[in-house]
Amino acid sequence: MLYPILLDYYLYFCFALLAITWFGRGANPSLRTNLFYGYGLISALGFLLALDWMGGVIFGLILLELGRHLRRWLDKKAAQLKK
Repeated sequence: MLYPILLDYYLYFCFALLAITWFGRGANPSLRTNLFYGYGLISALGFLLALDWMGGVIFGLILLELGRHLRRWLDKKAAQLKK
């Protein structure tokens, strides 16, 4: 069920990954730039070479980035509860 969605909206998922990376990694600009270039390269290669499985990779990277933000938010809430 997820596979056709990943194929149909591949470019949107790629742009979402780049946006999440750009806005979420603002604290370290050099890392943000390197990840931005790397994710852009992966996205472009997957699109140009028509690698269907690359949609799953992009989706997984989105989940990893969002999980990182969720973990940071939960750690901040736990620190507030300890006070």
